[in-house]
Amino acid sequence: MSDTYATIEAAITMAIGASSSLNASLVFEPITDAAGDRFFEDHGLYAEELFFNHDFGAVELILGKFNPAFGVAWDEAPGIFGADFAEDYQLTEQLGGAVLIPFAIGASENFLSVALFNADRTILSDSLGRVRGQNNIAAGGVSNTKGPESIAIAMNGALGDTTYNVGVQRLARGAGDTHDQTGAVLGVTHTYDFGIPIALLAETAYFTDFGGTNASALYSTVGVAAPIGPVTVSGTYSARDARGARTDHLATVSGEMALAPNLFGSLGYRWAREGADKNQTIGTLITYEF
Repeated sequence: MSDTYATIEAAITMAIGASSSLNASLVFEPITDAAGDRFFEDHGLYAEELFFNHDFGAVELILGKFNPAFGVAWDEAPGIFGADFAEDYQLTEQLGGAVLIPFAIGASENFLSVALFNADRTILSDSLGRVRGQNNIAAGGVSNTKGPESIAIAMNGALGDTTYNVGVQRLARGAGDTHDQTGAVLGVTHTYDFGIPIALLAETAYFTDFGGTNASALYSTVGVAAPIGPVTVSGTYSARDARGARTDHLATVSGEMALAPNLFGSLGYRWAREGADKNQTIGTLITYEF
C-alpha cells in the first residue's frame, strides 16, 4: 500500500497590546486513515488551537482551544516515524484554560503548567474540505465531558545541559467509559559532544485505566540523532505495553539533510509489531519551513 499526502501547519499570532495576543494553529492534512493506495486524498483543514494569551509577568494565562502540556516524545522523538507510539498520549484540541508559571533553576528557565479542560465540541472540532464531523458528547472518550473536569500538570525546563519534562494528568471519563484515566510522564534529553553532537532522548509514560477502560498502559521511547557529514542520522525504539494485550514494538531509522535554504528531505524505515501483525514501511518526507 502507498500513501502520498501533504501536511501543512500554520501558527498565527496577533498581538493585542503589549502583553496579550490571539493565537491560532491551523492544520491541513488527511482526516482519515488510508484504506488502500492513496494519492493526495481525504485532506481537510481544521483549527488545532485558537486561544487568548495574556502575560502578567509572574504568570501567563491561556483561554480557549489549546494543547495542554504532557510529555514531548510525540513531537521530539527523532525521525519520520519516531513519534508514532508516543502520539497516543498527546493532548490536543482541548477547550479550557491554563496558567504557565516561569521559574529559574540557576541560569535556566523553567515552566510549570496547570491546565483544566474538556474535549472541544464546538464548530472548531469539525473540518473544511474532507469533513470529519463536529464532536459531540455521545461520541465518548476521556476528557469529552460537559465541563472542564480534566486536569494536566506539567513541568518543563533545563537542569544544566539536560532538558526535562515531568507531568501528571487525570482525564475524566466520557460517555461509555468506566473509569477516569490517570497518568504520569517523565522525559529527558541531552546532547553529548564526542567530536560530533549526539542527541539522546528518553521518555516513559504510565497510565491507569487508559482510554477510560480498566487496563493500564506503559509507553517507553528512546531516540538518538547525530550528524554524519551533511546527513543527520537518527534511530528510535518504542514499546507500548497494555495490560491484557501483547506488547507492541516500534523501531525506526531515518536520515535527513538540507536540500536548499529552508528545504529538507528525509528518508525513513519503520518496523513494527502491533498485536499479531508485523509491518514494515519506507517513507520519504519533504519539508519546507517558511
